[in-house]
Amino acid sequence: MHNIEITVTFLLWITTSWRATKDWKDRRNRALWWTFLGLSMMMTLRLAPGKYLDQITGITDLSYLLKHLFGGVLASAALLDFLQGVSGKTDRTTAMRKLRVALPLGTAVSMSALFFAKLQPYETVAIYQDVTAHLALLSYTVIFLGFLSVSLLSGVQVCWHWGRESGNGMLGWGLRIIGVGLAAGVLYSAVRIAALFSRFRGDGILPGDQDDLVATLLLLTALFLIVVGSTLPVLDRLRSWRKERQDLFRLRPLWKDLTQSVPSIRLDPPRSALAEHLDPRHVKNRLYRRTVEIRDAALALNDHAAPEVRTRAREHVATAGLIGTQAETAAEACRLASARRSRLRGESSSPQPHQPSGGGRDLHSEIRALTQLSEAFYSDLTRAFVDATEPSAPSPLLETQR
Repeated sequence: MHNIEITVTFLLWITTSWRATKDWKDRRNRALWWTFLGLSMMMTLRLAPGKYLDQITGITDLSYLLKHLFGGVLASAALLDFLQGVSGKTDRTTAMRKLRVALPLGTAVSMSALFFAKLQPYETVAIYQDVTAHLALLSYTVIFLGFLSVSLLSGVQVCWHWGRESGNGMLGWGLRIIGVGLAAGVLYSAVRIAALFSRFRGDGILPGDQDDLVATLLLLTALFLIVVGSTLPVLDRLRSWRKERQDLFRLRPLWKDLTQSVPSIRLDPPRSALAEHLDPRHVKNRLYRRTVEIRDAALALNDHAAPEVRTRAREHVATAGLIGTQAETAAEACRLASARRSRLRGESSSPQPHQPSGGGRDLHSEIRALTQLSEAFYSDLTRAFVDATEPSAPSPLLETQR
């Protein structure tokens, strides 16, 4: 069990550290970071650092109070605030907003007052023999677990409702898993309260220390499910990031060749392929910029493709048996390849009333269209067209670009 607690604590601190860079700047997600900070502190104080804190402060079971304040009050209040934000529910009145702050604050103050009113070790026989101390402990536990249960039950309701509303995507399943974790937390509270009341009779709800074991298992289950559920939606973003990154590199050859002939349209100097692969930042913005620069280069090259070149390109792809959108994309690739060669040879241009075909209505469809254009641009069909229109003596400028 000790190793499991250490593993869960380690996972919580990893999640907290990762979300510190991800969520802190986003005010909407900041509450989730506070949740994981509270849970991480709670689990840490359950281990050796908690006992060490008690020793160096000289306050008996200070770690007992702090782990409840961090893990029970702070974490549950922050998680409920985050879930309210995710679901789009807001407090409609000023009184409700004040209650959301006053309730956890009042709980923390009440717990602290009861704790310091009777500084006796929690896990000793003396506290059960002293009626005043026992009642103080009972009141402390009821206040703490009562607040925790109400918060968790509210969270369960939000998670299950909006998990269904969000469908079967990662967000929907993530909310459902968090809801199951919060339900395990409610069971943990119920076991703790039942065990405490049963000790008025001198025994627990289960033989020996099995009630503590069951409660600990429920707590660890709740924490693990909360970590998994809150991390699951990240897989969607990670998958999108991976797809955008693949598209970015897939369009690199077309972007490089077209902008090589029109370098003025590049916003930034070109980087090596290795430097691009090693840079994981701003992938979506870089991809968007790449699509813009490809289209800008195609517009600039438009004036280097005479009407007869376009006509020959259409005839060329028709001879190959292509029809419809596939034929339009192939003809566009032939025209661009020929225009690029013409510009690199330094030939004069003339304005042409022609717009590139096959553009998308949004970034997703635009990437798909440009990917198809890139495949056609480097096809044997396009190379055959360019070779057929290539002058017998290419210019030195074109030779240096090869």
